[in-house]
Amino acid sequence: MNVYSDLLSMCIDQEMIEEKTNEITAIPDVIKRLNIEGVICTWDALNTQKNTVKAVIERKGDYVGALKGNQGNFYQDVIDYFDEDRLLLIQSQYEGAYKKEIEKSHSQIITYEYYQTEKVKWYSEIKNWEGLKSIGLVIKTIEDKTRKKTEEKRYYISSLLLDIYNFSKAIRNHWNIENKLHWQLDFTFKADENTTVNKKALFNLQIIKKFALNILNQVKEEYRCSLKKIRFQISLNAPEELEKIFKIMEKKLEN
Repeated sequence: MNVYSDLLSMCIDQEMIEEKTNEITAIPDVIKRLNIEGVICTWDALNTQKNTVKAVIERKGDYVGALKGNQGNFYQDVIDYFDEDRLLLIQSQYEGAYKKEIEKSHSQIITYEYYQTEKVKWYSEIKNWEGLKSIGLVIKTIEDKTRKKTEEKRYYISSLLLDIYNFSKAIRNHWNIENKLHWQLDFTFKADENTTVNKKALFNLQIIKKFALNILNQVKEEYRCSLKKIRFQISLNAPEELEKIFKIMEKKLEN
């Protein structure tokens, strides 16, 4: 399990999850050792648990947690709440905040619609979710070159008061852990092909890879190529390339 800082663009903590267990029980303990005051924490829907949000609030942080079927009736209640009439009210800014973003990607037009409302007192078990102040919905619509549209809805709970900017930013930035950390560890460092059996060695190896990944990200702008190609250049002439990297980092520190 990895803790990723979007501000620093790097992994700042990790926890080895034992077999036959999952990260649900580990996350609160990890949160307790982090300084997250004033930080907005996000995670996958699996980890939207009462103990997790409680740990965040106790550490004076905020959260935006995805909500799915693992929360049973709560999930269905939120789905029912965001009916068409409710969405119109939120769009009008009468019962919340609304934001729309449109972008082009690979011959597709992707539209994101963000809805957030502080109307949460209707939920009978709200006290069981520490710090819960708002709920939200993101509707993602993809239109391909044939004008065929597909729609996806995702629901969220949050400790944020009405703040559509930070709400939407937290949701979009959440995927950076996949794109900038997990994918790069697999593609650039072939993490999934690792055959290390010793758990302690594997844990330490992951730390080294993440440290190296952070360095590569810092010098990528100067190299103007992919991280994988930077690694290849280093392998061809390590002493010269490492000297170049240290000079780039020294220059960054001076600036």
